[in-house]
Amino acid sequence: MSDLFYRDFEDRYRGSRELIFRRLSAYLPFLRPLKTVDSIQRAFDFGCGRGEWLELIQQNGFKATGVDLDDGMLESCRERGLDTEKADLIEYLNSLEPESCVLVSAFHVVEHIRFEDLRRFVQGGLRVLKPGGLLIMETPNPDNILVATRNFYLDPTHRKPIPSDLLSFVAENAGFRRVKTLGLQEPGGMDSKRGVDLRDVLSGVSPDYAVVAQKDASSRVLDGFDMAFSRDYGISLDNLLTRRDLRIQRMETAAVEARSRSAEATTTAGEARSLALAAKAKAEEADAKNAELVALLRAETARVEALLSSTSWRATAPLRYVGSAFRALRAESLRGAANLFIRHGALYVSRRPGLRRAVLSLLNRFPVLKARLRRRAFPSVTMRHAPVKTSVNDVKLTRRGVEILGDLKAAVESDNRENH
Repeated sequence: MSDLFYRDFEDRYRGSRELIFRRLSAYLPFLRPLKTVDSIQRAFDFGCGRGEWLELIQQNGFKATGVDLDDGMLESCRERGLDTEKADLIEYLNSLEPESCVLVSAFHVVEHIRFEDLRRFVQGGLRVLKPGGLLIMETPNPDNILVATRNFYLDPTHRKPIPSDLLSFVAENAGFRRVKTLGLQEPGGMDSKRGVDLRDVLSGVSPDYAVVAQKDASSRVLDGFDMAFSRDYGISLDNLLTRRDLRIQRMETAAVEARSRSAEATTTAGEARSLALAAKAKAEEADAKNAELVALLRAETARVEALLSSTSWRATAPLRYVGSAFRALRAESLRGAANLFIRHGALYVSRRPGLRRAVLSLLNRFPVLKARLRRRAFPSVTMRHAPVKTSVNDVKLTRRGVEILGDLKAAVESDNRENH
């Protein structure tokens, strides 16, 4: 193309000159040892474009000439004082003398030419290079899926993508001593990124690659390039797929662990619910038993209260007193039994005012007997006018008995006052 279309196209889509300079610095490890091949350092760049590579190698001491067919590109190079020729690359390469240079390069050229011309270019490069000289060919990388399916076809002059294995084989088959493939221009930080996702697999592979082929030479010359040829460059599709698989494995492992923890938590929660239900059932059972016991206690209390309030209970009191006396007679001395009988008799009489008056009237006739009975019936009552001290335990009475005893003591004291 002879107009300025392609120059404008590269300005839009290839990137600024400063960006291209930074990218081309990846080749410096291969350029420096070339000084040992030949002191003149003659170089030819085919398809020189805007001249970034020509400018870089001139700055590093090479005597460089650029070859291109596009007038717009050549004008850009001449504006910067670069040495250029307008010519067909195969014709110009064939016109060069054998072993006349140390460097032959073609940046983003091989994808524009027929495969037969590619093979002729590689063979011609081998012919014109001095022993130990380098052939550099850079091209879009079809291993980058985004490049292979979209970006490559953005340039209307592209023919078809060339896999790196094919381009390397072409150089090896032509007779070059060693060949190195370099991945180039991958996104920053991609080489150390752990969380590789699908987007990275599609677009994270080095967008461009280069084949650097070296012509055979003495071991003294070749040894100077060992470090540059032994390094790894760029990011491959296999590398990203492996890292992606590792991420998926980590995610799956984390998901399995999370499901396991969830299952354990669910089991624990189920056990806790079972224990809670069992505890609730036991509590309800205990509440039911307590309610049953309370009901029984209340019924028994009502039965006892009804019994104590009944006429038959009161009517049989003398018999209970007599029974108590006989039981005491078996368990205690005769004197103790008599005292118990007298006490219960006194209590019985004290509850009945009419009987009490009759008994007191009778006992008043026998003062000595009265005094004796009083001491036995109320042993805690001291001499006349002394304070009355009565303990419920003295007579082993119920609460009602204590009340009756109190009434009896009050009656005795009243009787003492009447007699004196």
